This record gives sequence, structure tokens and C-alpha cells, in this order.
Amino acid sequence: MTQSPERSRARQFAAACALALAAATGAAQAADVYPSKPITIVVPFSPGSATDTSARILMEKLGPRLGVPIVIENKPGASGTIGSSTAARAAPDGYTLILTSSSTHSATPALFRKLPYDPTGDFIHVIRIATIPMMLVVRADSPYDSVPALVQATRAKPLNYAYGSPTSQIAGATFNSVAGAAANAVPYKSQPPAVTDLLGGHVDYLFADLSVVTSFMRGGKLKGIAFTGQARSKDFLDVPTLAELGYKHFDLVVWVGVAAPKDTPAPVVERLNREITRILQEPDSVAKFETLGMQVAPNTLAEHRAFTQSQRQIWTQRAIDAKIEPQ
Repeated sequence: MTQSPERSRARQFAAACALALAAATGAAQAADVYPSKPITIVVPFSPGSATDTSARILMEKLGPRLGVPIVIENKPGASGTIGSSTAARAAPDGYTLILTSSSTHSATPALFRKLPYDPTGDFIHVIRIATIPMMLVVRADSPYDSVPALVQATRAKPLNYAYGSPTSQIAGATFNSVAGAAANAVPYKSQPPAVTDLLGGHVDYLFADLSVVTSFMRGGKLKGIAFTGQARSKDFLDVPTLAELGYKHFDLVVWVGVAAPKDTPAPVVERLNREITRILQEPDSVAKFETLGMQVAPNTLAEHRAFTQSQRQIWTQRAIDAKIEPQ
């Protein structure tokens, strides 16, 4: 017996409604039972980096709030692209997260012709954790105890500067461009080994996340000669900003956040945003980040999606302005 067109459309509509209801029910159930096993947070840089430090501060409270262990998995290398591509390919179930940053999800598109992941398309950006100004540092006994002295020295003979992340690479190249400095870039897998070689006298200066060099500056091993924030660091008030020194358009600020693989269920993502926001609002959490020179800056899912998209454009343009050729 042939069905009328109206009856056929009605059956198709009913089937579509049933599928939609099943999907919604499945998503709700995923949120109800999530999490039921340990969660892995991939950190694309080595221990001691800003992303690693952020992950470990977060881990202390997120695990108890969710009732499951949190495992930190460091996967450094290739400017953070190894860990990022690993997370992008993970199952979208909320059990693999990644500590994102301006290095891996803002700057890398400008540095690589072909990335093994899409920094915005392959992830759901859950929340921003903090922003981190950068510090231009030299050894405490360096003869280059100011930016003018450093720039003048590079004009007499090329110096060597280290970088251990895409953002520090772009910062160093941008500084050379705007200051007219002549220096050779020396790459490292992450910022801590770059700091080690600076302390050992193998390189002359470094742009680093403030969180990475704070302890060395307080210990008298490194000296800050310029700060990238819009105002001086309250912990290092004797260090001028680059804007004060005449470089008014140098305002690069690093950020760190949390993301999940694309297609992770919305209720899971929303819960993660909610729980992490609450953690970042607690005074002791704020204090831990501030001690490291990091400013807590949680945002909503919609805000963070827009933020990561705009930051990708900004860092790409700065790399172009600094004439960095993608590899």
C-alpha cells in the first residue's frame, strides 16, 4: 500500500524528533555520570613551564571537586605541537583535556606552514585560566643591565637570545624589529631549559613568561630589564615597561586556558567551565597564580571562543610584522 506524501513526511518528522530526543538524552546522561574515571590533562611543554604550573595548581582542586584523580601528562616538543595534536585526536568524551596557551593556540599558525591540528577548529576552548606578561631578562652579572645597553651591544656584535615557546620566539623577533637589535635566535623545547642556558652563559637574554623567571629574579640570579605589561609589575616595580622605554606598541601578553577535543558533549564542557570558574574565584587559588606573576582571568564559553579566535589573528599579524618566515 502506497503511503501518502503527507503521511511519509509525518513519519520522517517523527523519526527526526526521536533521534534528537535520543541525542539530548545521551548528552544529559553523559553529564550525569561524568566523570567516572581519571581525567588526563595534556601539557604540551615540560615541567616548570607556565602551562605545567597552571595545570598543577588546577589539578589540586579540580580532582576533589569532580571526585576523580587528575593525571598530568607532559608532552613537550615541536613548540607544543606534539602535545596539542595528541589532544586533538583524543576521544571527545571529557577524559582528555589540554592546557592551551598563546603559544600553542595563537602563535603556532604564524610559525608553521602546516600544523597537525587546527588551533580553533579541532578544540572546544573551555575557559581562560590566566594572562601572563613577559619579562626581558639577562643574568644578574650581565653587562647589559638595561635595554639601551643591550641594544647598543647588539649593534657592536650580534648577541644570542633564547626562546622556548612560540610566544617567546615572536616576542624576541618583535623586539629585534622595533628596537633595531641584531641577535641570533636559539631555540629550546620549552622555557625552563632556555633559562638554564641563560644562567649558564650560553645565551645573552630571553623573553620569558613572568611565572617562569619570577623565582630566579627573586633569588638574584636573573635581572629583569623590561616588562611587557601595560603597567609595571607590582612585584618588580624597578623594571620599566617597554612602553616606558619608547616601544609603545609592544604589548604582547601570554595566556593559558583549558580545552577539550571538538565534539565533546556540551553538558560536559559546561560543567568543566563552571567548576574551573569556581576554583579560580577562590582567594587561595588567586594568590597561588599571583605569586607566579599570573593574573587569574576566567571567562565564559562564548567569551573564550571569541578570545581565542581574536588572539590567533593578533599573534599571526605580529609574526608577519616581525618578518618571521613560517617553517
